[in-house]
Amino acid sequence: MTTLLESTSSHDQEADQGVLGLVRAHLPEIAARSAEAEAARAVPAEIITALREAGVFRMSLPKAWGGEQLDLVESARVVRELSRADGSTGWTVQAASMAWFFVRSLPRETLEKELFGNGADLMLRGAIAPKGKATPVQGGYRLSGRWPLASGSFTPDWMLAGFVVEGAPPLPDGRPDIRVALIRPQQATFLDTWDAVGLRATQSTDFTMDDVFVPERFTGPLVGDNNIPAPFYGLPYTATGASHDAVIIGCLEGALGDLAELAATKRPAFNPGVVIGADPVFQEKFAELHLRTAALNALLEQTGRVVMDRALAGEEPTAVEWFSYTGGHQHIHHEGSRILNEIMTLSGSSGLYSVHPMQRRWRDVRCVAQHVAGNNGSLRRLGAVLSGQEDVR
Repeated sequence: MTTLLESTSSHDQEADQGVLGLVRAHLPEIAARSAEAEAARAVPAEIITALREAGVFRMSLPKAWGGEQLDLVESARVVRELSRADGSTGWTVQAASMAWFFVRSLPRETLEKELFGNGADLMLRGAIAPKGKATPVQGGYRLSGRWPLASGSFTPDWMLAGFVVEGAPPLPDGRPDIRVALIRPQQATFLDTWDAVGLRATQSTDFTMDDVFVPERFTGPLVGDNNIPAPFYGLPYTATGASHDAVIIGCLEGALGDLAELAATKRPAFNPGVVIGADPVFQEKFAELHLRTAALNALLEQTGRVVMDRALAGEEPTAVEWFSYTGGHQHIHHEGSRILNEIMTLSGSSGLYSVHPMQRRWRDVRCVAQHVAGNNGSLRRLGAVLSGQEDVR
């Protein structure tokens, strides 16, 4: 049962012939195996392989380097549909496909020749939080530390790690000079730390490195110039993007589908002569939740399209445009949690059982909402700009 208005634009119809269309062929299996994935705490390897072949892990990379070069709105649609089937799978794809944004400041020659010289079909894991400490040495750095939340239930081709250089002065605005490094996975030790309330199949584990040499050409500032030839990478820095919000919206849509099935079959214990979907109060509340979810998706697409069109034109988004986009992340995180709480309430006791997918979606959204994107002050910055008090990035 369709619970949200689907896009019928020619742009979406064209996407059906690309990555999105290939992904849709795998959605039934992803949904059917979601409980299996959660129990194993890993998205099944066969699904990862199929999605890699569909192009999801290269979907945001430039065509010049073998990628699909989807913009942030197009890639969000892919993540949204995956997350409707299973939140952990959607999160895994969004984390790996969007992580390349954080290495855009590495030297162009390193990226073009040493990373993508043989194509863009690569898989990336890691963490940009500056949990590493680096000591400058001839030709690079010696890097040590422990990084949390390196999402991805696969063996990556490359690892990403944020760090600060010991003794380095802060940036002019007082912030630490956070840098990023790319390393081979053999140089890191993964720890079995991911036993969380939601997104349980994402393997968002910690990893450590101890005195690992990283050549300087495989490092760069977290916030710096863009050396990846695709407009998406020219946007200002943000800790996440539209595909992150798409995980939440996809989970909401999946939960609305679950609720639709209950509406047609569930009978109240004290009025078994009718299904709950016949109750006018239930109907009105269901309609409200449907429209609130649709509004979140419209917000994601509208604010994402505005800043993406700026990037395509080689322009900077205005302060209002940018903070509407990043403030939208924060709003979608919190409103998404509220909506799913209300969907769970309408489901009665049915959604609480571990065999029902709704409880998994509920936990997944709660887990996503803990991300820094949901608590990064962007709404305050938007309000300040709208009030004429602030005009900063």
